Amino acid sequence: MAIPLISNVGFTEITQSLVDSNSGVLNDIAGTAKSKLPLQYFKLGENISGHLTMNNDSAHKKIILDTDGKTLLNSTGSPLVQNSSIALELKGSGNVQSTLKTSTLTQSDATHTGTTNFSSSDNSTIAVSNVGTDLTVEKYVDVSPNYRYNGSTIDGNGVTTVGGSTPNAANIFGGGYSGASTNYGMNVTDGTQAFQFVGDTSTSTTTSPASGGYKLYVATIQPNTVSSLRMDEYSNYNGSIGIYNSLVGGTVGGHNRYSGETNHTLIFSGTRRLWFRYVRSGNDRSFVFTNNLNIACVLSGADPFDGVTVNSGATATSTASNSTDGTYNITMTISGNDGNSHPYALAKFNNGTGTVDLTTQGYTGTRSSDGAID
Repeated sequence: MAIPLISNVGFTEITQSLVDSNSGVLNDIAGTAKSKLPLQYFKLGENISGHLTMNNDSAHKKIILDTDGKTLLNSTGSPLVQNSSIALELKGSGNVQSTLKTSTLTQSDATHTGTTNFSSSDNSTIAVSNVGTDLTVEKYVDVSPNYRYNGSTIDGNGVTTVGGSTPNAANIFGGGYSGASTNYGMNVTDGTQAFQFVGDTSTSTTTSPASGGYKLYVATIQPNTVSSLRMDEYSNYNGSIGIYNSLVGGTVGGHNRYSGETNHTLIFSGTRRLWFRYVRSGNDRSFVFTNNLNIACVLSGADPFDGVTVNSGATATSTASNSTDGTYNITMTISGNDGNSHPYALAKFNNGTGTVDLTTQGYTGTRSSDGAID
């Protein structure tokens, strides 16, 4: 490049110490007198870590930044903040890149709920909410004397009368026999729960007797403690065989765990409407991540996501059963290049109001791509 008036050129070599001591502002690195010259020529004297800022100055007529084969890399944001109304012309073969690939969001408040934005991510979010709230569901079945029942029987004959969809009683209440003891499978993954024999009414009554105090807990099982159990060992029994005979006006048999019974037996007279109740208490915590980037990202940290790929515009959900813990530690990571082999970053190549000219000086280095966030 021909420079006809050398006295009008402000030539400045950039080193890391000058960047650190001047906060990366090129005007300040040049110095008061030199920064007022019309032609500003900056050259990287070594590889630079951080960012370079060019502030607007009406005295400037041309600005050149020569990488001279050196790199300008910023691991926390944009490598250039070009605010001059005169274009900054990039020269040389050195790479100018943001190497910011990750964004981490941490929440330490266990009571937290709500939506929070990730930084440098086009407002990608993590939303924490309560799901799986308390639930009470009742079923009844009209039966004749000597009614033998287990979970499968209730599912086959019962009618839902309270609450929403009925949990699968066969998985909750019983339906299997193993060995010499009455072994009933229990669903123990969705909160503190109990399946109750509530009581009986006449077949013309559609109101549960529970409000009148007719309630017997069959089992109350803490979540994630057992996969199967002997119902007899966890029930509030009045003796090993009889269970509050007055409750059904007769006797209750088949509860001795060494009897080999696969069903519970109720003995009474006439046709009765027998009621069963499923009670679930304890909220779950739901964590929903929404990726608002233009590319996929990977979530890590194992709290609650680890190695989970989320496409652009998609969501990832993790639910903690029977938990009120809203804490998390999530890192989103991107990788790859755009169609011009420019590596993606979570920060813009130039985060200023001015422009960067990559053609006039024949720049041949590799810049980072804004495509992930634009």
